[in-house]
Amino acid sequence: MMGRVTRAMALFVGLILNESSASAQLVFNITNDSTNPATAQMITGMQQAAAMWSAVLTDSITINIRIASKSYPAGTIGHTDTFYDPYTYSSVRTALINDRTSATDLSATNAMQAGPAISMLINKTKNNPNGVVSATPYFDTGLGGAGQAGPENNNTVRISSANAKALGLYPANAAGNDGIITFTSTALFDFNRSDGITSNKIDFVGAAAHEIGHLLGFTSGVDVLATNSTAPGLNDNQLKYVTTLDLFRFSSRSIAIGSGGGTGVIDWTDDSFAKYFSVDGGATAIAPFSTGSVNEASHWGITAPVTGIMDPTVVGGELLSITSSDLLAFDAIGYNLVAVPEPSFGIALGLAALGMARQWRIRSRSGSV
Repeated sequence: MMGRVTRAMALFVGLILNESSASAQLVFNITNDSTNPATAQMITGMQQAAAMWSAVLTDSITINIRIASKSYPAGTIGHTDTFYDPYTYSSVRTALINDRTSATDLSATNAMQAGPAISMLINKTKNNPNGVVSATPYFDTGLGGAGQAGPENNNTVRISSANAKALGLYPANAAGNDGIITFTSTALFDFNRSDGITSNKIDFVGAAAHEIGHLLGFTSGVDVLATNSTAPGLNDNQLKYVTTLDLFRFSSRSIAIGSGGGTGVIDWTDDSFAKYFSVDGGATAIAPFSTGSVNEASHWGITAPVTGIMDPTVVGGELLSITSSDLLAFDAIGYNLVAVPEPSFGIALGLAALGMARQWRIRSRSGSV
């Protein structure tokens, strides 16, 4: 099995822990599931993964996670059930503006649509003017017109409770669970990162950090669109699943002037057309998002070098790291970062896919309450 190239722009988390742990305020409360309990090694590894995020995010909030373990089919490491709540786009935009602490925040919020409804490129809806669940995209402005059943999806943002805590939309220390992370009991895990990762094993701490990233808000409602993309499908106004991260999901066609496109118009389609993360309304592509049917949209696209810990796949022997691209995304959706030099979002990453075999895939599913 071929190994993966070294991650680009990796932040050395151990160094950050030593230098800034005193300023980290993000607290994780991890409990074990009573029905499908995780092992003691998994609990310890989960605590180490949580410390990776506490070392780089400084929001004064408490995140409550339940961890479980059970058998999954080969190739699946684990999944995350993230708890969400709906908010109006206007309230989310206001919260993001009020939470600005960085140049990334300033750029991202300045380029956001004014609202109260947002325009998006969408497809595969029941009321698609090109045909029922047609893959052909159309612009949904929320203002009425062909293929627009109503504005509910245009003025609603569904946010993980953890992300809502960071934005001040939900009590910072609310006691309820923010999500459940379940790992397979059959994979070969390496729980000790200090001596590298054994070639035929999976970095458990890194995989756990990946799953925590989903729970914190690295998710896309496009996965819900994909799940309902066969006839009869759903009308666009029923698809009220735009996430905070989706507000920074663009493509060259969504920002193209004319017929509803333009700066800040997001691409919320389910197809293989290239989508990317941007914090200036789509003018500058920072990193690609996952597209197509193989890997969920709630991930980075597969690139060489690897974009970040929110990549959808991992191979045996790979040490997973939180990168500057990961941190830019979490900064944009409302988290506050430790005082480290901000990477330039003007650097567009390559979109070439890795042409190598992958032994394991991290799969993450989203739930709602």
